[in-house]
Amino acid sequence: MATALCAGSLLPPVATAATVGRVFVSYAVDGSPRYASQRLDASYRVFIRGETVRTKSGKAPSTRSHVSQEQGRRQLTPLIAHFAHLHQVEPELVAAVVAVESGFNTAAVSPAGAVGAMQLMPATAARYGVTNAANPAQNIDAGVRHLKDLLRLHGGNVALALAAYNAGQGAVARNGGRIPPYRETMLYVPAVLAAAARGGGL
Repeated sequence: MATALCAGSLLPPVATAATVGRVFVSYAVDGSPRYASQRLDASYRVFIRGETVRTKSGKAPSTRSHVSQEQGRRQLTPLIAHFAHLHQVEPELVAAVVAVESGFNTAAVSPAGAVGAMQLMPATAARYGVTNAANPAQNIDAGVRHLKDLLRLHGGNVALALAAYNAGQGAVARNGGRIPPYRETMLYVPAVLAAAARGGGL
C-alpha cells in the first residue's frame, strides 16, 4: 500500500492489528457449502475465525514484490488461456489456482516439494508426463489436466475439486467426499473461489 510522502512518514511505523484468514460458510439445501470472506446474509456463520496479526502501517507482508507478480501474471496469462481452452476448464478458475498456489511465480517450490506455477507434486507431474515441472507450459498443461480430472471425478463440484487439488483426492475420499477438515484446505478453497469470482487476475 503506497503512502504519501509527508512529515508523518518520518515517524516510526505504527503497529496495527488485522484479522486474516476469516472464512464464513452457508450451506445450501443439498448440504453443499458456500464460502465467503464476509457474512453475505443471515445464513452465513463463522467457519474459521482467522488470526489477529500485528503489522506495521504501510508494510504488507509479501513473499514477492508486486512488480514481479505482475510480470509473472503477464507471462502466464497466455498459457493459462491456451491450456484452459484446450482442456475446457474455465480460465478464471485456472488463473485463480495459479494465483493462490504460487502468486504467478514459475520458480516457486514449496517445502513439500511442489513445483512451479500450479505447484505440481512430483507424483502428479509424473502422472501427466511432465519432464520439467519448472517449465511454465508443461506445468500449466499438467495442472489444468489434473484440475479437469478432479472436476470430472467430483461431478463438477468445484469446491471438492479444489479441496482434492490442495489436500489430495485420498483426503477427500477419507472424509466421505467432503472438504477435509485441514486448516490449510479450509482456507485454500474459499480463497481460490473468491479469486475466480474476481476473474482470477486475468
